[in-house]
Amino acid sequence: MSVFRTSGRLVLLAVAVCAFAACDKNEAEAPQPPTASGPQLVSAPPPRDALPNCPHLASALGGLVDGLEAVDDAGTRQDTPESYGISCAWRAPDDGAAIGAIVIVDNEPLTAHDMQRAGMYVEDPRVAALGGFVAIPDALLDGNAPLGPVGPQVIVGPVTVTLASNGRGRAAEITLDQAIDGAVAVHRSMR
Repeated sequence: MSVFRTSGRLVLLAVAVCAFAACDKNEAEAPQPPTASGPQLVSAPPPRDALPNCPHLASALGGLVDGLEAVDDAGTRQDTPESYGISCAWRAPDDGAAIGAIVIVDNEPLTAHDMQRAGMYVEDPRVAALGGFVAIPDALLDGNAPLGPVGPQVIVGPVTVTLASNGRGRAAEITLDQAIDGAVAVHRSMR
């Protein structure tokens, strides 16, 4: 059951990012990964009414979204009996770049065991320092690979943060390592 929830999240984020993509391709300088700050270990997740908004997420993501326009500062909220969360997207009209971020808080969190059984579990020291792990299809994490519409999920307890891009314009230069750094920065910013 958890694997289906995971796949659904990835599809939701991919659709959100692709919906805001433009058709132009342009080369741009690679954005700098955000710097990590905050506590090493993550505490309790934010309650529904305290989830970050898109400007807060953009601040945590730093260089990954600098120069991009928020599609909607309020983002898209989800609230179901199983989970609640927010998704935000940023785009660059000049080069067609689009980047999305989603934060989900699960009542029944995905576990390392779930992801190991699904073949999606990856240990990463940046995430392990927070008490979490990375989930990515086929458990293949090449940090230098470009971030696409299916990004790594950074799961810490009940909170999952995922970034994705449409691979156009300056978004084509974002790597999976930068996406993980960004997701770790978002986790830290909520604590």
